[in-house]
Amino acid sequence: MARSGQSLGTVVRWDDDAGRGWIDLPELPGECWVDAAVVRHSTGAEALRAGQVVAVEWAEPDDGGIRAVRVTPREDLQAGLGG
Repeated sequence: MARSGQSLGTVVRWDDDAGRGWIDLPELPGECWVDAAVVRHSTGAEALRAGQVVAVEWAEPDDGGIRAVRVTPREDLQAGLGG
């Protein structure tokens, strides 16, 4: 049976050219795949960056792997310089 949920995670890799990347969700095994099409920035941008904290709605289909169905950057949780 497929499962889904919501979590906070950290972008571990992002490929601007391909428009996709991977997010670490601490409570799940492995990393979550994300496509630019599901990224919801307040500015309308679709790119993410490594180290960015994001809210993720995810799904794990029956065929395996975890993928993001909606990703929202959490600017309020980003670490600033020196901290």
